[in-house]
Order: sequence, then C-alpha cells, then structure tokens
Amino acid sequence: MKTTSLLSIAVLAVSAAGLGHAADDLTVVSNVTTNGKPGGTETNYISSDHIKNAHSAGTTMIIDLKSGVMTSIDEKKKTYYIVTKQDMDDMQAKMAERMNDPRMKQAMEAMKGLTSSMASSTEVKRTGVKRTVAGFACEEWVIAMSPMTMTECVTSDLKYPVESWAAMAKFSESMRKSMSGFGGAAKAGGDYAEKLRAIKGFPVATSTVVDVGVIKSTTTSEVTAVSRSPIPASTWDVPAGYTKVENPMMKGLQKHER
Repeated sequence: MKTTSLLSIAVLAVSAAGLGHAADDLTVVSNVTTNGKPGGTETNYISSDHIKNAHSAGTTMIIDLKSGVMTSIDEKKKTYYIVTKQDMDDMQAKMAERMNDPRMKQAMEAMKGLTSSMASSTEVKRTGVKRTVAGFACEEWVIAMSPMTMTECVTSDLKYPVESWAAMAKFSESMRKSMSGFGGAAKAGGDYAEKLRAIKGFPVATSTVVDVGVIKSTTTSEVTAVSRSPIPASTWDVPAGYTKVENPMMKGLQKHER
C-alpha cells in the first residue's frame, strides 16, 4: 500500500484520536515522489464505515471497517484477493503450529531480539519546524526506527468523521489481537504504535528514508487537495471483470506445510 500501509492505517487511528467530528465523507489526494522522481498520486477515501487507499501505480486497498474485511486490488493484473478476520485467525493458528518446529522456534527467537531492539530504539519527537501544506498549518515530528526514519508534518485542522476513527480504532485493536501469535514482530508493532500516541494530528506531508547502507531510498507524500463531497457507494466495490485470486499470505503458509 505504499506509504499508507496497514500499520500506517492502524497508527493513523492512534495519532488522530480525538480529532474526529461529525462531517461529510473525506477524500485526500497526495503527490508521491520516490528518490526525487515523480511517483504518481495517492488518494485516500474515508467514510464512516470504509477506507480506500488507491495509488496511481495500480495498487488499491479497501477496508470495510464494520466487517474487518480487507480487499487488495491489482489494477494492472485485474485481480484481487480478500483478507478476513477468520483468515487472520487461521494464519495465527498455523503460525502457532509451526512454532512446534525447533528450527522455527530458533528463528522466531532471533527475530524477537531484532524486533524488540528496533522497538526499544524508536524515537518520536518534535523537530520544532512548522509550515503550511495544502492550506493546513502543520508541525513536524520525526519517527526514527532503524533502518527507517520518517518525518511527518501533522495538522489538527483536518477533521475526520468521528465514526471513522471509532471504527478504525476498533479495527486496529482487532488486528492487533489477531496478530498476537506472530511473536516479536507483532509486539514491536504494538510498541511502535504506543509511542506514536504522542503525535496528535493527521499527516499532510510525510518523508520516509530507509537506509540499509549500500541501498538508500526516500519516499515522500504531500497532500495537494481535500474534498468533503459524498463518496459514491460504488467506490468500495471491486471493478467488474476482475478475477479473485487466493490470499498470498495463506498460500505461502500452505506451501510451507507441504
């Protein structure tokens, strides 16, 4: 999902807590750059019961906040797959089964140490920089978690429907519980989100730098337009003619078991 990953959506619900109010549907358009070159546009559609993230590169994610069903769409291949709450529970159960394998236990222990170290080293702090993006006054925060550093300019002036945030918070908690069996990685994600509670606002500009030594990449996203017009119900539908494929996460686990 590019800059708005599943974790980012969960974190968004945390950082924007208390900012919602009774309002119309919201559509937010952002320009994206990758390593200084145009990377297309990203559009986020938010209603009281759905969220959709669509990137001009052809990747789309739709989340039904009431049912918890996530739909991932590949516009280029004209395919899609869904992830349900039951899928998450099944993946957790399969991971628990695999933990009986001594090699898996060893690998998970090693990962636990790595993710715990990453979470404990995460820094979230203000930079002191204030600016205006798309007409919204915002304040910069830096989130450093090696090898990633994210700088966000957040505003408290962009209000979202309170129903959306309540549903997102519930969805986020449900996802956290479903992923509890994934060990250290899940705990690190929870610790990361907890630290982000210090940020109160919606990010209207984000710069993410991933530096692993020999490879360094920078992705930026900046809001260019905001609309409060009603979002058509068809926005949440998979386009006609698209083919449903198997959830690759479940497929990967099943392949490993053979």
